[in-house]
Amino acid sequence: MKLVGASTDLEHLVFSAKKGARRGSHVAAIDDKLFRVLEDVVRKRKAKEKGAPPPPKKPAAEAKLAPRDVQRLLRAGRSVEQVARSAGMDSAWVERFLGPVLDERTIAIQSSQRARLEKPRLGMSGLPLGDSVARNLRARRVKITDAELADAWDASRVDMQPWVISMTFPYRGRDQRATWRYDPYSRELTSVNRLASDIGWVPDGRKPTAPRTASRTARAKATAAKRVATKKRPAVKKRPAAKRPAARKRPAARRAAAPRRRPAAKRRTRR
Repeated sequence: MKLVGASTDLEHLVFSAKKGARRGSHVAAIDDKLFRVLEDVVRKRKAKEKGAPPPPKKPAAEAKLAPRDVQRLLRAGRSVEQVARSAGMDSAWVERFLGPVLDERTIAIQSSQRARLEKPRLGMSGLPLGDSVARNLRARRVKITDAELADAWDASRVDMQPWVISMTFPYRGRDQRATWRYDPYSRELTSVNRLASDIGWVPDGRKPTAPRTASRTARAKATAAKRVATKKRPAVKKRPAAKRPAARKRPAARRAAAPRRRPAAKRRTRR
């Protein structure tokens, strides 16, 4: 049998009994057993080329996890070693399913970096997330190169929930981690912790801030001048109220010596 190629659904290998044929009459499923056989052959060939004796053949082991479950765990942030232990297989078997997951992470990170973060009472950020983080890190004098900044981003996702975008950088002898949530369907970006809110947002430079500052300065100068004028103004003295002359009192002795007047007697009238 001669190998012709793969089927259109990439699930089978196509073979033909004729040499050089473009179409085949026999197919073989592309499954885990085929991968293990090919890996064993490649390993034996490399050992033969180096002159070392071939390793003893290990009994074929059945994976405890399906490829879809393996990719789901890798997408959720599990390492290759952790997934290999869960599947009961070696790391090389798990790494075969890592490529598509890495592509999904890259697309999620790039999409989130083009989104803008919104803060309550402050509005939308003046720059996308990627540019805002780079500017704020430079403002804080974080020592990180462009290559290190590109590698500092990571993404994970559990089932169909929003992506968890994280960015880790060293600052003052410790690793700082900022985390956001990004929904690829609505393109909504929200911060998870305070650090993500601080470095993921910059003010919008298009808003006019100079007139507002000038008005504040003018009001402050007017208030200061009013205070100075109030201090220099002479105090007005109030005119004392006029006092009424006190009533003259008779001496006590004189009052005692004065005779008392008797009431006049009523005259009797004759009838």
